[in-house]
Amino acid sequence: MTERILITGATGNTGRVVAAELLGRVGPELSIVAMARGEASRARLAARGLPTVHGDFDDPASLVRALAGVTRAYLVCTPDERLIARETAFITAARAAGVRHIVKCSAYMADIDGETQNLRSHGVIERALRDSGLEYTVLRPHGFMQTFTLFAWDMIERAGVISNPTGDGGLPLVDVRDVARVAVKALTEPGHSGKVYDLTGPEALTGARMAELLERVLGRPISYLPAAPAPFAVIMRLLGVPPTPREHVVKIMRMTREHRLERVHGTLAELGVGPTCYEEFLRDLVAGRTGGGNSFEAPASAVFTVLSAVMPVLMRLRFRVFGRPRRSAA
Repeated sequence: MTERILITGATGNTGRVVAAELLGRVGPELSIVAMARGEASRARLAARGLPTVHGDFDDPASLVRALAGVTRAYLVCTPDERLIARETAFITAARAAGVRHIVKCSAYMADIDGETQNLRSHGVIERALRDSGLEYTVLRPHGFMQTFTLFAWDMIERAGVISNPTGDGGLPLVDVRDVARVAVKALTEPGHSGKVYDLTGPEALTGARMAELLERVLGRPISYLPAAPAPFAVIMRLLGVPPTPREHVVKIMRMTREHRLERVHGTLAELGVGPTCYEEFLRDLVAGRTGGGNSFEAPASAVFTVLSAVMPVLMRLRFRVFGRPRRSAA
């Protein structure tokens, strides 16, 4: 039987890499198609060699049409206020279209009683998927190395600093590519139905450790400065980050400061995926081969323009006057 796999989010973080991995496997027994709403997105996907189909999460009828003939699907969606409605509509449409198996990209600690709206939303969707009667695999990745690094990249490059309100707490960030490899396994290999996979990187990374590795790879001084939580939240608001993901990030930063998120899972290795360490990720990033990334687009606003111009200057001035903080020998 020929498998036909539909990929959502093929212009985003994980979906982009899942699509690229599957494209190399297309043959007589496997075909793929990427779902997108707009013509511009479909044109970008087609330029990468991906067959496309129109599908709109806000138009259930279009989802049924997009899923016609599909046997398996990769489901990922923007984690905003519409997440539950959109992903449950997709699950309903998949069942109506005769899809057999959905691989859903969820979130680490997802639960209907989770600590953020994003985690609660994913918990509701996971329950809907379990109750749908479809075969399923749920991926729960921790924060992405790509996102955490690229969100701070401007300050890293222009001021030699990385600054988060995480104190000395650690995060076992995971490489998007490793998450995508698990997704591809779940979509193409037996034995993953009904499984929920917690996915982390191999090390709980503190801000100081990230700075140390950035300095080693970039070959110039990089410092970690713990940020104050309140200004960080204000900056996220000024950057236009929507309320649901903003609330999630602020809470995750607090939990990190409280050392509540440092557990490293061995799931990747157990599944035969060698977990990418942060230094390896950074060397690949510099070489332009990390895939995925930070899908957030900064607003074209006067406030952002001023912030992006002034903050690196102020940080360099601070280092010039007070020197760079000493790194702990530990």
